[in-house]
Amino acid sequence: MERIRFKTVVISDVHMGARFSKVGEAARFLNRLSCERLIMAGDIIDGWQLKQIDDKWTVQESAFFSVIMKMMEQNQTEVVYVTGNHDDFLDYIIPCQLFNISLVNEYLIEDFGKRFVVIHGHAFDSITAQFRWISKLGDLAYNALLKFNNRWNKSRERLGKEKYSFSKVLKHSVKKAVNYISGFESDLADFARAKKCDGIICGHIHHPEDKMLKHGIRYLNCGDWVESLTALAQDFDGNWKILNYKDLVEE
Repeated sequence: MERIRFKTVVISDVHMGARFSKVGEAARFLNRLSCERLIMAGDIIDGWQLKQIDDKWTVQESAFFSVIMKMMEQNQTEVVYVTGNHDDFLDYIIPCQLFNISLVNEYLIEDFGKRFVVIHGHAFDSITAQFRWISKLGDLAYNALLKFNNRWNKSRERLGKEKYSFSKVLKHSVKKAVNYISGFESDLADFARAKKCDGIICGHIHHPEDKMLKHGIRYLNCGDWVESLTALAQDFDGNWKILNYKDLVEE
């Protein structure tokens, strides 16, 4: 099948090593496209979960990186890994350049007359930044809810009903409340403006987004590969859009 070509693709929050990561879907998604630049915007590897659970690195995780290696070999794709809070163990070696792979904590895209800064976004989440223990407790609760949600949806499928994600709705509601209290989006806009950028791209909150913030700053969020299964793509005219796994792979 012919690959769909893009200038830039941004993917984040795969959470490889976590029990409910859709890393297999992420690998199939990347296998359907080619791009000049692939940006992994944090929490690709879930170091928090890998520390707690043994034998969570499977053939699917290896296949994910195999697809990326193939992209680099066949399409000369430039790969940028921006670290997040769940893969903060990599912070000790950044910045780092290895062949065509860059490991950084932020990245600047400058093309088509626009400037976008790419970060994971956790530094602007007051809970994650200031109360790490609450963030880790929330992570445990989220994974427990995902487990319940999985069993609940199996029961719904047997009854011929559509799946429903309590965990996605609850996480988004909590994130919206935290963002409102902490001024997450406002701080992102201020940060982008200080960087003299037209927009900011991040992940972290597990909810895909494309909207305008104050100062005329465009805010793009990749979503995640636990529930949303989305990424961002830039075409060869400089246009950005949210890509959905079901639209790109399943159809």
